[in-house]
Amino acid sequence: MGTDLAALCRDMVAIPSVSQREKSLADFVVEYLGGVKGLDTTRIGNNVVARSSFGRQYRILIAGHLDTVPPDDNLVPLVRDGRIYGLGSADMKSGLAVMLGLADQVTSFSMDVTFIFYVCEEAVASLSGLKEIERSDEEIFASQAAILMEPTSSRIEAGCQGTMRIRCDIRGKRAHTARPWVGVNAIHRLGELVQRISNAELEDPVIDGLQFREALQVVKISGGVANNVVPDLASIVVNHRFAPDKGIEEAFESVRHLLGDLIDQDNGDEVVLEEGVLGAMPNLDSPFIAKLLEITGEMPKAKLGWTDVAFFSARGIPATNFGPGDPLVAHTKDEFVEVKEIDLAFNAMNYALRV
Repeated sequence: MGTDLAALCRDMVAIPSVSQREKSLADFVVEYLGGVKGLDTTRIGNNVVARSSFGRQYRILIAGHLDTVPPDDNLVPLVRDGRIYGLGSADMKSGLAVMLGLADQVTSFSMDVTFIFYVCEEAVASLSGLKEIERSDEEIFASQAAILMEPTSSRIEAGCQGTMRIRCDIRGKRAHTARPWVGVNAIHRLGELVQRISNAELEDPVIDGLQFREALQVVKISGGVANNVVPDLASIVVNHRFAPDKGIEEAFESVRHLLGDLIDQDNGDEVVLEEGVLGAMPNLDSPFIAKLLEITGEMPKAKLGWTDVAFFSARGIPATNFGPGDPLVAHTKDEFVEVKEIDLAFNAMNYALRV
């Protein structure tokens, strides 16, 4: 194989790269790619794009994000018992290591490759490095398929859920807490919404043979005026993960319908869609994705979560999630990746790009 992927992963874990502070890691990637033959490397802000141009008939795009979530006393990498521990080890510096290893092999592939290392995937969508690249030159994304090196335990996790953020404002009427019957307690009213959401029975649709699971969670709650005042306003923020065969309006309407009888619009109650992003269908009929699936020998799974597979799918590029690392340990204090999974992901991609 040549490239020491475990060492690359460890070295990148040692470089802090929380969202909007990815410069040092981008510097590392640019310096590494500078020594790779057959690639034209461009830096757009702290995003790095490297492309081969051998005139081959087929082009594959391989993408991975440079950023991580904030640390939880896990910035220093630790290598132990065949694992690399540390922030971003699974999500997704092990995937970045695979990308750099593949870059070393680019002259031997049967197709051209575009590698994209981008910023702010873990931040709000408006800051996405992919959008920054698109504003610079949308032709950079031209390809027949895209592979997102998200942690999937080195098996294909196809498509992704849509996601939306909804705010619910519930009104009441202020009064002294010694005489609550004079007012209406907005927090008490809000409690009914929280219970309704907690008990909601959501859809688990099967799409292209894959089982998706919808989810609805209260992620923030606020309210209260003073210790002796019945509150007249209480709010929650709700995150809804919905199946990729639904549009934004359909998914939002399903939440409004669930809460319908608890929302008194005449009293000033509101249910507001603050942000919504579509999911992506599985795309298993893409020739390259089908070939990668065959090489792995593993049954695909539905991606339960939102990834930038949706970004590429929305632009007509079949895309899937495939990379080392267990998604269940991503964003945890004890995040780790199995070294053998890094090798598995590299070997599968290396073979798929050659045949």
